[in-house]
Amino acid sequence: MKRYHDSCAFSFDIVDKQTEDAYTMMGQQESKAGCIREMFLDFVSVNGIINEYNEIPKRERLKKFFGVTDSEKAANAPQAGQKAAEHKCRCQFDLYNTDRLTNNALVMLYLSNNKSLLIRELFLDFVNANGIISNYKDIPKAERLERFFGDMRPCHTDPSMVTYTTPDGTTLRISIEQPLQ
Repeated sequence: MKRYHDSCAFSFDIVDKQTEDAYTMMGQQESKAGCIREMFLDFVSVNGIINEYNEIPKRERLKKFFGVTDSEKAANAPQAGQKAAEHKCRCQFDLYNTDRLTNNALVMLYLSNNKSLLIRELFLDFVNANGIISNYKDIPKAERLERFFGDMRPCHTDPSMVTYTTPDGTTLRISIEQPLQ
């Protein structure tokens, strides 16, 4: 497998409650780069390659990818004409295609017209949906996928049953039956 590498950087101004929360979350990470890289990989692991994520309307992104249905929360975005604060949050991380997941993340970045905007919007959406999470990277991957992205996992007691936990904590059980032949 040929090795590919991409260095990603993003920044945002602290202009409202959401960006202030995102700034606070970045300050609570042992590794800012590790947090952003793992969150992006978790997102791609659950959702696959999303073409032009940042061009999808914010309300639709929050509902589809994070399970946020509260219209007030989805509408929490900087207002036009709002002056940027004196604080700015910056972060940079690297991706190396060591496996299929990382390769998919690199493809998603490659397909984006603006990878910095993609990473910034994904991070801000994550914080909007989940609040401030300390040391994201230190949370076990299976727990992160279920807790923050509502990843589907087969139920251990019955292989024909799938348990799905949405990002807001609601648990659903789906029975899978064989079609009649």
